[in-house]
Amino acid sequence: MKVSECAELFLSYISDKSPHTLKNYRSDLNQFIKIVGDKEVDSITKADIAKFRMVLQSERKKSSTIARKLACINSFFEYLIDLEVVSSSPITRSHRPKVLQKIPQSLSHEEIRKVLRATRTLTEKVIIVLMLTTGLRSSELLGIRRGDIRIEHKGELYGADAVYKLELEEGDILYIKVVGKGGKEREVPITGEPMALLVEYLKFNNTERVFPLSYYSLWRMVVNIGRRAGIPLHPHKLRHTAATLALQSGAELRIIQELLGHASPLTTARYAKVGRKQLLKATKSLSENIKI
Repeated sequence: MKVSECAELFLSYISDKSPHTLKNYRSDLNQFIKIVGDKEVDSITKADIAKFRMVLQSERKKSSTIARKLACINSFFEYLIDLEVVSSSPITRSHRPKVLQKIPQSLSHEEIRKVLRATRTLTEKVIIVLMLTTGLRSSELLGIRRGDIRIEHKGELYGADAVYKLELEEGDILYIKVVGKGGKEREVPITGEPMALLVEYLKFNNTERVFPLSYYSLWRMVVNIGRRAGIPLHPHKLRHTAATLALQSGAELRIIQELLGHASPLTTARYAKVGRKQLLKATKSLSENIKI
C-alpha cells in the first residue's frame, strides 16, 4: 500500500479527535509524503525519516515542532504495525530532537491588579476574571452556551435565565459545563465576586453563545488588555496563572488537574475522582486571590 492510502486509513481511525488535531495530523502526513515520496509504505526506511527531519531543520522549524511532527509519523506507523501492514517503525529515538521544556509564565499579584484595571468593558472584565479563577482554555470559554450554566440557590438548581429573578446570596454556586480536549466534559464551579460578575454579564447578554467571539477576537482582546497594562499577555498565560495561584493556595495537584481538565501522565488510577466540594474549594481560593 502507498503511504497516502495508509494515511487516509489512519486519519479515519483517529476521526474522533478534535478538528484541530486532525488538521495537524493531515498536514504532517502530507508534508511527510511530499518530502519522502508516495512510495510503498513498507519501503520507508530510517534514511527517509532522517531526510524528513533534515528538511524540517533546513526550514528552521522549532525543535518542538519537529518533535510533534515525528510523533505523528510514529503514531502512524504504530497503527500500521497493529494492522500488520508493516512489521516495525522506522523511527528511532535518535531521530527525535531534544526539546527544551520552558517553564510556563504566570502573572504576579501586582500584574493581576494591573490587568484588571486595564479592562474597559464588562465583557473584558468577565473574560479575564473567569480565565483567572477557573483556568479555562480559550476553546472552552468560547464554547460555553447558556444551557451549560446552572445556578444552585438555596439547594435548588436553576438555568441561566434565572439570573433575571433570583437574588443571589452568599453560599450560592454557579456551575459551568465545559467541553475540553477530546470532547471530555467537566463541571466548573464559581462563587463570590466572579459569580456575581458573570451573573451581571448574563443579564445584559442573552445570546445562546455566552461569549460570541472568534478565537482571534479573544486573543486580540487579551493581548490589547495586556498592552494597556504594560504586560505581555495572552489567553494561555491566564490559564497558567490560575494553575500557579491554585498551587500556591495549597490545592492538591490532582484537584488542579481536574479543574483545568488536564490529563497529566503523572495522574494515575490510584487517585479517586475529585468531587464537587474539592473543586469548589479550589475555585473559592482562586477568587480570594483576585481582587475584582
